[in-house]
Amino acid sequence: MKIANLRTPVKDILSNILILLPFVLIFLSEILLPIIPTASSVFKVGAVLYMFIYAFMGLKFHGSFLILLGLFIPFFIYGILHSFNINAAISEGVRYLFPISVLMYGYAIRRHFKFLLLAFIVFVLINDFWQIVNYVNWYRGVTQWFYNTDLYGNRYFNASSGIIRATGVVGFFGLFGFINLIAFFLARRYYNGKWKSLLLSIFLISLFLSFSYKTIGALLVLLFIQYKNKLKFFQIVGVLFVIALIAIPKVIASMGESIVLRLEQYVTEGDSARAESYRVMFAEISDFNLFGRGIGSFGGPASVTYNSPIYSEHHFNWFYTIDLATTDTFFPHLFVEMGLIGGLLYLIVLMAPFALSWKRDKFKLVFAIYFALFFDALFSYSLNNIAFLIVSLGFLYPLYFYKEEENIFEEAVPNPV
Repeated sequence: MKIANLRTPVKDILSNILILLPFVLIFLSEILLPIIPTASSVFKVGAVLYMFIYAFMGLKFHGSFLILLGLFIPFFIYGILHSFNINAAISEGVRYLFPISVLMYGYAIRRHFKFLLLAFIVFVLINDFWQIVNYVNWYRGVTQWFYNTDLYGNRYFNASSGIIRATGVVGFFGLFGFINLIAFFLARRYYNGKWKSLLLSIFLISLFLSFSYKTIGALLVLLFIQYKNKLKFFQIVGVLFVIALIAIPKVIASMGESIVLRLEQYVTEGDSARAESYRVMFAEISDFNLFGRGIGSFGGPASVTYNSPIYSEHHFNWFYTIDLATTDTFFPHLFVEMGLIGGLLYLIVLMAPFALSWKRDKFKLVFAIYFALFFDALFSYSLNNIAFLIVSLGFLYPLYFYKEEENIFEEAVPNPV
């Protein structure tokens, strides 16, 4: 009898380890990326293969997702065969499978939302507190492992307003800000225990310390949408802005200058690789590029490595970012390579969870996750960045199947918020 009782906790522990394994592999790959890029790639590919195998072993899939995926596959195969270089197509084609693997894996672990949320919150808090170590090392002038290297071999770090951007353990300010954004909305809805206000404050402060302007912008838009009293929302934001302007005027002024600079680069002046990529996308669409120029032909690292002819055809200007491996914009990459029809179908596949019958409160959270991910993809490669995907799309199916009557982290004390 005692042996039988021991089997259950051991089995649960092993099950939890297997569930978290791809998360561990993916974030290890992020840590290794600045140090050992080759090993980082191996961990990412290993995580993707593991998620596919785990999902197929479960033998249960979301029907609407499978139908949409079946419709997309012919376009995907055509995109590979139609590419200017088969090696580029295969290299980049793997990345198209990243969100598909995450969605399939999310469905396979759909009954484990409570455990996933607990593990995710702990992981984000570890990142947030580890950032203190990063600040101390930065202040002391220590060269840290996540610092970048320029074309001349010099090490540098990303900073804004004279302050190093918060990266935590994951080593990238964009991802650090994004995981805090997702953690904020998940905890805001499902954490019902003590110190809720403190927990949410840590996530918000950490998000702002990343100085990831697209993530901060997504947060403000989502809060505005969800806030019932719009006038009160503007009043709160206004008061916080005035307080910040008085307390840290130089930081606020520097942030304003950075925002204006980005608006000039991406919108009004268009003197950046990101703006150029959108110019190429609209040019291809206006030429009725319905089925794409082929996978690996534009925007991604394979297109640069194998010297895609599209860049010269459109007289693409990298401006001052000639060392970039990508154009750092997902949607131009998608629609130039897959065409208007293939690109739209691919996005519909990624949004297959919307076909489920969501409850109103859950739907608001799902919308927030998708908005944050797609908004980020306007200025980055987040939609084929496996780390961004695992902490966003990976939660969708577990969230849908989670039973609302099961309270997460609820204490026997009144909720402070």
